[in-house]
Amino acid sequence: MLTAVLGAVGCRTTSTSAPPNLSSAVVVRAMPQEAWQVKDGERVIGFVVRFETDSAGDKAYFSVRNEHQQELGIVDAQGRAWRYRAHQREPDWVGSGTIENGARSILTGTSVMQLVPIALDRLVESALPR
Repeated sequence: MLTAVLGAVGCRTTSTSAPPNLSSAVVVRAMPQEAWQVKDGERVIGFVVRFETDSAGDKAYFSVRNEHQQELGIVDAQGRAWRYRAHQREPDWVGSGTIENGARSILTGTSVMQLVPIALDRLVESALPR
């Protein structure tokens, strides 16, 4: 009887899961190519960074970040803009158009908002506390 009780206590069930088609997944690396400071009047409200893949097809997207370099959304190469929402799996589509319009929608900028080109190494400097 004691053996049966100890045998039941020692049983353990383990389950694992993986995304569908994981075996056919391909890792694609995207590297930053260009960057812009987003200014709304005289105030810096964020950054836009253009990433491009190193694979065939020249796929690119634009990361839209706040002034602390936190990514708030993306704009794809076709001009479709999505804003990330806290605790939501899928981002909200906020519109289509130019990269500047997408950044304006994501960062809630005004009509005077503009993109000012900056060097990629300045992104690291801007993220440092002052």
